[in-house]
Amino acid sequence: MKITARRLTTFDTLHNRHFRWYWLATLASTATFQMTSVGQGWLVYQLAGSALALGWVGAAWSITNSLVSPGAGVLSDRVEQRALILWMRGLLAVTSVITSLLIWRGAVAVWHLAFFSLIRGVLYAILMPAQNAYLAKLVGPKALLNALSLNSIGMGLSGIFAASLAGYMVDKVGVAAVFLVISVLYLVVFLAILQVPRTTPNGGGSRRVFSDLLDGARYLRVQSILIPLLGLVFLRGLLGMPHITLMPKYAQDVMGLDASGLGILVAAPGAGSLVSSFIMASMGDYRHKGRLMLISGAAMGLGLVLFANIPAFLPVLILLALIGAMSTISMLTNHTLLQNACDPGYLGRVMSFNMLMFALTQMGTIPIGAFADLVGVPLVVTFLGAALVITSGLVWVLAPRLKSLK
Repeated sequence: MKITARRLTTFDTLHNRHFRWYWLATLASTATFQMTSVGQGWLVYQLAGSALALGWVGAAWSITNSLVSPGAGVLSDRVEQRALILWMRGLLAVTSVITSLLIWRGAVAVWHLAFFSLIRGVLYAILMPAQNAYLAKLVGPKALLNALSLNSIGMGLSGIFAASLAGYMVDKVGVAAVFLVISVLYLVVFLAILQVPRTTPNGGGSRRVFSDLLDGARYLRVQSILIPLLGLVFLRGLLGMPHITLMPKYAQDVMGLDASGLGILVAAPGAGSLVSSFIMASMGDYRHKGRLMLISGAAMGLGLVLFANIPAFLPVLILLALIGAMSTISMLTNHTLLQNACDPGYLGRVMSFNMLMFALTQMGTIPIGAFADLVGVPLVVTFLGAALVITSGLVWVLAPRLKSLK
């Protein structure tokens, strides 16, 4: 079940049959995320015409996600992870089917979309720690960066086509069809995950959930490098991600684009992610992950500043691709360092704290959305990008231990 080769080339982990099925599930699940981003964002902006509405619908999932994530990590360490993945993916499909039916009946409202965002927050809080912990078990520590990079390649490929397809479908057949296709893709994910092996729970079932949760928090203090790594997850999410939520307003108000144009803008980071993922997959067990993590974070911030201030279609696409590439490199190195620094018995809980950090940052899209309504998306994104450059530089200078991580 584990990859034991000393040297990894770009596609080595795909020699693992079970990982190939897992990778197929990644392709389909990324497509659901990208199509939801385009379809939901376009629909919310058509219904409300407000960046604030985009912000609070986009952030709604983070409320329930933040509440559930810590306990979900305990659950992931206690029970069979493949079963959790299957159940969560099935329930996500149900939310898409209901959304599609509401749109077709002409009964959909912004509060419906916010409610389903809350539900997805619960489901993703349980899904993501189980999924991340499962992958680490499936391929082993030496192949983990390669596996994460191949996953990111799949996400880049899927993101390019899925976002563009969603925008085209909105213009040609309506947004309801987008959510119906999303439901079918969830079925593909479900069937692919059925092909991978079950896992053995890490135990702890005789203890109380709260005791396990406190044990996980104590472990963060003992394995002290985990806290600053989680802090960087928070930093990247708070400063580097809100432009995605604001993209429907940017596409229409700044660029004058229709839904197809929005789909192309949302797809552009996937192209950059694809290129950077190929590079990362080819690097194998790269020895300077800490330096690369911080440099890519600063480069992402610089890309955001330029993106916000050059409102021409081709340069915007190139800059969004750059932002996607740097975000992917930062995320891959951060996740690899987190998982390799963590004892397997705590991995589910640590990854739930990782999910919690990201979820908390999404609450920031509410005030950011309100601010964007007042001063415009370009000024807001400029500020966020500049802050990301400055904070990445400060971490480089003030936390040398992070940049020295291998």
